[in-house]
Amino acid sequence: MRIAQISDFHMTHLTWNPLRLLSKRILGNLNWLFFRKDTFSEAHLDPLPALFKKLGVDLVLLGGDFSTTSLTEEFEKAAQFVQTLELPWLAIPGNHDKYTYRSCRDQRFYRYFTNKRPTIAHEVEFFNLKEHGIEVHKIAPKWRLIALDTSVATNPYSSEGIVTEKLQEYLEEVLQLIPQDESILLFNHYPFFQNDMPRRSLKRGVALQEQIKRHPRIKLYLHGHTHRNTIADLQVSGLPIVLDGGSCCAGDKASFNVIDLANEGCSIAAYQWNGQWNQTRTETFPWTRK
Repeated sequence: MRIAQISDFHMTHLTWNPLRLLSKRILGNLNWLFFRKDTFSEAHLDPLPALFKKLGVDLVLLGGDFSTTSLTEEFEKAAQFVQTLELPWLAIPGNHDKYTYRSCRDQRFYRYFTNKRPTIAHEVEFFNLKEHGIEVHKIAPKWRLIALDTSVATNPYSSEGIVTEKLQEYLEEVLQLIPQDESILLFNHYPFFQNDMPRRSLKRGVALQEQIKRHPRIKLYLHGHTHRNTIADLQVSGLPIVLDGGSCCAGDKASFNVIDLANEGCSIAAYQWNGQWNQTRTETFPWTRK
């Protein structure tokens, strides 16, 4: 099973409509103009559909922050790119996809990105991201993916997410429903550990970390948000292998990961943009978390 992990697109549509700027959106526009305009490039996405086919990717995981300020035009651009993949995909929202209180309340993200569900639902498929903040997908023999939605609208100077107690209850229920002989990949926009800037962190991330520790079948934790490509084997600490895909549009720092799942372990290849997409390193890990 070969998976591509891409995240943090930040599709942008600048608007000076005063009605649209009566929100956090005005700060998002200014941040784009003064800090991100010259470093982010949507053109980095253009080679990816052909590259994924060449690499034999089976599934693309889209890790959130499709938009910059949750504008309809931004989601439409992101959806147009996803349509070009011509591969199975699963998507979760990021904090920029719930940038304003209205876009969060209206669940605007889910108008464009609703994951395909099984035609014959098992009990575990009752949960869905839009209603419950959690969703389960069978991605390979003996492998399930659990997707989480921990993004919420916040004040202008915060990009925090939150793991609510209710979401943890759902996660615990799902973990009990998944057959015990199956391994699990957990997929969330936020890392569970403390960010170096608290206003960008995941509230109750420590509680999620402790819950993950109690379930050694969770072999991989995939996230975005930080724009830093990271491959970290935390199995020695009783945690899964943690992968941050970075941002696929962040100029010369743009990156993504390709993950090969096997019964005995996994292999991760990191790709970075340098005028074109190049593989920069590969690491292989056995499953040691029992």
